[in-house]
Amino acid sequence: MSNLVPVFYEHLSKMEEKQLACGVILAACKTLTKESMELIKQDLGTRSGDGSEMALHYAYDKNKQLFGILLEGQKLSSTHFYALRVKDYLQEHKLLAGSLFIASFPESSRSSGQMLMRMIQEMREPGTHGEIKIYEQNPAQKEEPASILLVNHDETVNEFLSIYFQRKGYLVTVANDGMDGMEKYQEVAPDLVITDLNLPILNGYQLMEKIKHISASMSKIMVLTDKRLEEDVQKSFAMGASDYITKPFSPVELEARVKRLIS
Repeated sequence: MSNLVPVFYEHLSKMEEKQLACGVILAACKTLTKESMELIKQDLGTRSGDGSEMALHYAYDKNKQLFGILLEGQKLSSTHFYALRVKDYLQEHKLLAGSLFIASFPESSRSSGQMLMRMIQEMREPGTHGEIKIYEQNPAQKEEPASILLVNHDETVNEFLSIYFQRKGYLVTVANDGMDGMEKYQEVAPDLVITDLNLPILNGYQLMEKIKHISASMSKIMVLTDKRLEEDVQKSFAMGASDYITKPFSPVELEARVKRLIS
């Protein structure tokens, strides 16, 4: 997981809660030091195209060599304008190592968190050096159904729920343990995670903790378990779960609660 996510996600979540626009610029970069980051901030300045002052946040992922700028309150047009300045600066200082990718919430996506995750994933694709690509969900993606990640060590439950929700039109991904669940979570950035608490390798609490560390509210989490103790319910909600269902369960009720969470 890119360390850009925890750095940016808190800001994106606040913007999303306030229904304010927020631009994102990602650039493939050569190695940046703390000193070079400070120089970039100083040299690029904080003025938008219309001369107004902008609130900017910077981050650099040294493992992926990915440089990111988050522009509070900026729409796609002003984000694009600023990206041109970023591109020129990085090229002039021989720091650019590939393409740039820009987006703005909510113009580019209905979810700021998923927008960021998918931008980082798409930055893995090779691009033309110096190209500024604009992230935008195409019409097919906008009509794409909601996605669910099922994390359960019981293959029978996974198979039953996978078939059930696929027939209802959801995109379903299945994981058999907590570690597999975490890896699948990073791959698909689902709208909803339905997890058991009794999981091999990483238990349900550890899985929720890791998801919470990445993003506080990028995906909804539902606990589906045979644990009925009040302390398990309280702990699950404290760790970010939005719903808690005990086994045995009614698939009709489960579907209704899924709809309520991700409609």
